[in-house]
Amino acid sequence: MRKVMLAVVLCGAASQAMAQTSPAPPSGGGMRGGMLMRADANGDGIVSRAEAMAAAAAQFDRVDADRDGNVTRDEMRAAREAMRGDRPRHQPDQ
Repeated sequence: MRKVMLAVVLCGAASQAMAQTSPAPPSGGGMRGGMLMRADANGDGIVSRAEAMAAAAAQFDRVDADRDGNVTRDEMRAAREAMRGDRPRHQPDQ
């Protein structure tokens, strides 16, 4: 269970870290590669394993509020709520 939780945190962490550390991707980004390319720290157009892992580690550290090296459900929930607070809400046409 811990391995699954860590994998979920790291995947979410990587996407959030990349979203917070780089400018918006060109149109057509998103899940087709734009989010991952934000981890391209040296700007060479290639994301190395080291760059992806560094982005994930940075996000993990942001989520680990008490700095104990573990991310609890409460910390994940708080990080998710904080992220939602930073995004503009989509208002459907009425």
